[in-house]
Amino acid sequence: MAGAIKLSSNENPRGCSAAVREAVTRAMEDVHFYPDGSAHALRSAIAAQEGISADQIIVGNGSDEILTIFAGTYLDSRDTVLVGAHTFSQYRFAATLFGATVITVPMPELTMRPADFLDRIQEDTKAVFLCSPNNPTGITISQDELEKCMAAIPRDILVVLDHAYIEYQEDPTACNAVPLINEYPNLLVLRTFSKIYGLANLRIGYGIAQIPRIAEMSRVRSPFNVGGISQEAARVALEDQEFVASTLTMNHRVKEMLEITCTDMHLPWKPSQGNFMMIMLPAPLPDASQVAATLATRGFTVRGLASFGLPRHLRISLGTEEQMQQFIPVFRRVIQELRSI
Repeated sequence: MAGAIKLSSNENPRGCSAAVREAVTRAMEDVHFYPDGSAHALRSAIAAQEGISADQIIVGNGSDEILTIFAGTYLDSRDTVLVGAHTFSQYRFAATLFGATVITVPMPELTMRPADFLDRIQEDTKAVFLCSPNNPTGITISQDELEKCMAAIPRDILVVLDHAYIEYQEDPTACNAVPLINEYPNLLVLRTFSKIYGLANLRIGYGIAQIPRIAEMSRVRSPFNVGGISQEAARVALEDQEFVASTLTMNHRVKEMLEITCTDMHLPWKPSQGNFMMIMLPAPLPDASQVAATLATRGFTVRGLASFGLPRHLRISLGTEEQMQQFIPVFRRVIQELRSI
């Protein structure tokens, strides 16, 4: 919606860092050249930060492309995959694109439990898709849960763990799958520069796995799939951890503002480890689509979650402090008005 404050796509409302903007301007001087097809400089920078080999990294046009590359490499119509009932839709899309059948795993209390996925493995299961922190719930898988899952799952079943929001998580018990990569050849970890680094428009993400897995997927990857400007922006973004830290501080403050507001308004909410919050709209309030539509008429876009199987839930991306100071009074009024109907 033109002119609206956008709180619907989990972007970094601060944009990217000043260092990244300068790097993009410099990189424009080479816009007439093809990019480095191997993304060597960026993969080396990621490897140095994560303590892994650059050969364990594949770079894509957003982590969405990594999912498509993964599915194209390993899935076909003979396979089934396991996907949570309330999670990011791209897992289902990538699997069905190559003919695999998707089995939906229930999420009691909206929590993604690896043990529930293990219980539903069958003979033709080829892959399991997990997300932590999960979109749209913001709930994480614990390190203990993940390690038990990886130890129990058969090595011929692939595990894809999406860590798009991992930079935002503050819970010390929340999982980080990267240290498990060298132990488990069936594990692929997804990361992105679209969220805390503020590079959503440049479409750049990456996958981490053991070297043979990356080599197999790289045979499916298109040449020059990530532009040089995006590669350089991501490389510089990694260097500016001060920007990341200040974004996390801001995110923590505005999340508390929204938590207090929702508690005061008697709207149930789930503690989130992302840059968004999921809020329930109990009866007699209308469903989330009507609340989102009403907020849009007042200048704010938020996400109703019917497509995630949650028609009475809203996902609100956390904006800047100024944006949230504008949003919260309007949100209060809209809820009060709809309660009185």
